[in-house]
Amino acid sequence: MHPVIFRIGNVEFFSYGLMLGLGYVAGVLVASWMARKRGIDPDSLFWFFILLLGAGVVGGRIAYVALYPWYYQDGLLSALNIRDGGLSMHGVLAGGIAAVAAYAKTKRIPLSRLMDVIAPGVIIGQSIGRIGCYLNGCCYGTPTAGTWGCMTRYAPLLRHPYQLYESGADFLIFLGLIWLSSRIKKEGALFLAYLGSYSFARFFLEFFRDNESYLFGLSYGQIASAALVVLSLVLAFIGRRPARGAEKPETVAQELPERDRDGQVV
Repeated sequence: MHPVIFRIGNVEFFSYGLMLGLGYVAGVLVASWMARKRGIDPDSLFWFFILLLGAGVVGGRIAYVALYPWYYQDGLLSALNIRDGGLSMHGVLAGGIAAVAAYAKTKRIPLSRLMDVIAPGVIIGQSIGRIGCYLNGCCYGTPTAGTWGCMTRYAPLLRHPYQLYESGADFLIFLGLIWLSSRIKKEGALFLAYLGSYSFARFFLEFFRDNESYLFGLSYGQIASAALVVLSLVLAFIGRRPARGAEKPETVAQELPERDRDGQVV
């Protein structure tokens, strides 16, 4: 656990923020590569990536503060301080999706295409960002007696390195999306694959995370993840159905009249 990863003079560089920054850069590079594959000039997306970063951080922070308001009773400044962590991934997704929808509408780019462009970049950013959680000590796991357990500054006993579990799962999902990106032709399907696979993995990994139960013994993360799995499956099913009126009309066989040698109808 290294919340401050290095210092230059009196300036401290926090591991959480540094890994978030590296994750963002990696995500932008992957998204730029995906944009070229989807026929979008990546240079035209500069302000889009800035907007996506801001909306994601704001959405993630608002959701986290709403879930744990008792951590931020010292005032607005404590709620704005994210150096020690405190972003809800589902809030990040909500803020990011809102930004993508607004940008797509403004620039008249198909929303489903833009969502496919960012999907692999988002998951690789999450993978790197979770390493920042591990170094910072936040998002820690449940107690374990295993030799792989790690300490955190926020709770006693050895804990499951949940952050690394999710980081590894996210990286595998990233590889899967890269593989699918050349094989899935329907726009929007790649993003739904990301949403469903990440939410599915997150639901089960949350059993190793130290979280408060909200409903039926499930954490907020599990409830949100289960809802997103269902949503992604429903949207995928709807997307596979042919549009009304798109069915090929049935052709009625008609007998052609017989003709004589001169071409006249007999």
